[in-house]
Amino acid sequence: MDRMTERAYKRKCFQGRGMVARSLDMAFFSLLGGACLYVLIRNLVFSTLLSAGLFLFFILWDRRRWHRYRQRIWQEADRSLRREAWLQQEAERIRGEGGVILYPTPDGERMIGLCLNFGQGTVFHSFGDTNNDLLATAEAYGCSVVFHPWQEGSEPSREQVVERLQRDAPKRVYALWKKLIQLPGNRYLLTGVLLLLLSIILRRALYWRILGSLCLLIGTIRRSVTLYRET
Repeated sequence: MDRMTERAYKRKCFQGRGMVARSLDMAFFSLLGGACLYVLIRNLVFSTLLSAGLFLFFILWDRRRWHRYRQRIWQEADRSLRREAWLQQEAERIRGEGGVILYPTPDGERMIGLCLNFGQGTVFHSFGDTNNDLLATAEAYGCSVVFHPWQEGSEPSREQVVERLQRDAPKRVYALWKKLIQLPGNRYLLTGVLLLLLSIILRRALYWRILGSLCLLIGTIRRSVTLYRET
């Protein structure tokens, strides 16, 4: 898979933390472990060795975790493609025999509607485990349902698996500050707070405070109007 797709899956694997965040965490906990040992034994050499050992351990653990996660998503994509290939072949065979395909499996009310629309004697085909309630509903209206257990078709190519992973790659979630800026009125609120803080160190502080207060007022009004419309 390409680098952008890999980075997206890595973020999902590590609960949204990127490489920089993980590196900082590893460095922090490694130094923390070395510092605790130094407090106990007052030996700088052993403390440094412990910090280095912990950092190496975290790196190896990070790589192992990503390797296992990558294997899992690859197997899931492969299994999904196999199942879809079998589903297409099975659907063609059923249509050739004049059967009616139910996919996904309907509920009881939908089953009644299908039986009324297609008439008595219709043989429906569904996939998955046998649903006794659905069988009873179909029989009550003179129809029948045949359930086909899930199977797997031919093995997909590597390119097909990569394409599936790229298509299903998690979308990157915008940072919190971007979400705040995008909300109606928040741009004015954040600008007003920033101007009030800068007025402490900037010349002509009164001017910046008036401007910042005006931005806060506009932002408050816009947020109030937006909330009123939503309610």
